[in-house]
Amino acid sequence: MQKLIDNKIFILGCVLLVIVLWAMNFVFIKFVLLEFNVYTALFLRLTLVSLILLPFVKAPKLEDILMIFLTSLVLVPGHYGLLFLSLKLTTNVGVISVVMQLAIPFSILLSWFIFKDSPGKMKLTGLFIAFSGIIVLFYEPSMFDNIWALLVGTASAFFLGLYFILVKKIKYLSPFGIIAYTSLFGLPFLYILMVLNNESFSSILDIEHNITWFSLLFTVIGSSIMGHGLWAWLIKYQDISFITPFLLLVPVLAVMISSIVFGEILTFEFLLISSVIIFGIFLVFIAKKENK
Repeated sequence: MQKLIDNKIFILGCVLLVIVLWAMNFVFIKFVLLEFNVYTALFLRLTLVSLILLPFVKAPKLEDILMIFLTSLVLVPGHYGLLFLSLKLTTNVGVISVVMQLAIPFSILLSWFIFKDSPGKMKLTGLFIAFSGIIVLFYEPSMFDNIWALLVGTASAFFLGLYFILVKKIKYLSPFGIIAYTSLFGLPFLYILMVLNNESFSSILDIEHNITWFSLLFTVIGSSIMGHGLWAWLIKYQDISFITPFLLLVPVLAVMISSIVFGEILTFEFLLISSVIIFGIFLVFIAKKENK
């Protein structure tokens, strides 16, 4: 095991695999939502994640229960629910994949306000550049087909940033345990959303294409279990400042894949604004490295 941990080529391969899995996840979610209702799809996804992982993880300790509950509320209906909804509302999968990267700036801002963890000048510069790019997307509707999808996607990124902060407060669960129990605790919230939106499990009988079921399985096994599990292993054994900048390749690859699969038109304006947003987040990563 130690040889693998010290092998930079192997580690780089693992990082690139995570990037591919998470980039493809945006595309496969869109395939799922072509036939599934939003919250029904998410309910099934997290049910499968829970069933697969729970037999292999330890039960949470009592002092973690409240934090797991709060984290589930933020992650499941907050991040996942709004992410699925934003992808349902738009054909521009690539744009949503770029917007999701705002979770990192949001987590820094939330840490600043909640824990008084003041960012340095370079972080602030990166935050300003990233959010400026998003503002341009809002005010230039020709680059996006649905302003509501952009709003919902931004809210999803906000909740993901909040999740990054809350999950650190869960002390006695492994990464897979956190995935399993936040998924399990999130199911009641999803069921309420299903009822409120007049969704039912009977809609599953209307699914016609095998690609829909395959896509759902990929979001469970490829993204939730393999992607997040491998990333948790990398974080445990590798320098975070080395591996995290590679995450900026996720929206780049997602945009490329979605343009091929769904025929999305990549305008010069969109590519320029996306580059500005990613550059701003890159400055945040560089600032993190300098602060160590």
